[in-house]
Amino acid sequence: MAEKDLYDEFETLTSQLNDISKKVSLLKEELSRSLEEKEELKMENHNLRKHLEKIGYEDKDFKGNTLSDSRLNLENLYRKGFHVCQQFYGTHRKNKEECIFCMNVLYGSNGKGKRKKAIR
Repeated sequence: MAEKDLYDEFETLTSQLNDISKKVSLLKEELSRSLEEKEELKMENHNLRKHLEKIGYEDKDFKGNTLSDSRLNLENLYRKGFHVCQQFYGTHRKNKEECIFCMNVLYGSNGKGKRKKAIR
């Protein structure tokens, strides 16, 4: 009886190893696809940046002043749905509603109409 239990245990382990092998193969394929997509997106991003340079695009607010790197970083966080104002910094904005305090931090005064056009 012990030999039968040992054989059953061996069969169970073999089955589990086969399942794991299949899962690893699927993960490997998915990783390959993701890496290919990442490279394609990097090339597309590079080409878009070249095109934007060619047409003279710069990150500017409505007055034509270039936003500083720190404000661009804050603007990026704001677009992702986080507050950048002192009062609520780092908390999620509910339903991505606009925050007058954040707009003041990013663009000065009340921020009405001052947002630059974002490329999406």
